[in-house]
Amino acid sequence: MTDHVSETEVWTARLRDFLHDCAGSAAVEEHDRIREAVLLLHDPAGDAAATFEPATIEAMLACGAAESAVLTILGPDVNCMVSRGSAGTCLATLVLPDGSEEVICEGATLALALLAAYVSMLLAGLEREDAISSPLTLPAGARLH
Repeated sequence: MTDHVSETEVWTARLRDFLHDCAGSAAVEEHDRIREAVLLLHDPAGDAAATFEPATIEAMLACGAAESAVLTILGPDVNCMVSRGSAGTCLATLVLPDGSEEVICEGATLALALLAAYVSMLLAGLEREDAISSPLTLPAGARLH
């Protein structure tokens, strides 16, 4: 394999894998997913939007405050709504920063649903950036009318 893989492609693949893990996790795996999110999303330089202290997240997990830990990872600027159905299904809805659309995800717990929705929102942002930066290409046989 001599193809060059960009950092963005690796980051996107890691986010997709993590999203899949969140969606497929049981409630007992909640703390593991949150710790993985810390490793994946923490920016020690503080340059990215996701700035939080891993020690704070760990302290919250030690107290059983998984939802608070996830809300700290998301940051104060993310608009969210969570709900739990009668069958124990948890849903999280995040509104994109520009208010243009909502991301809704399901999880075994409220924290897992929030993490899944946040990662989905990040992926949507990356895909939107990709669509804007890539030139429009048409198949060789395409004709414009």
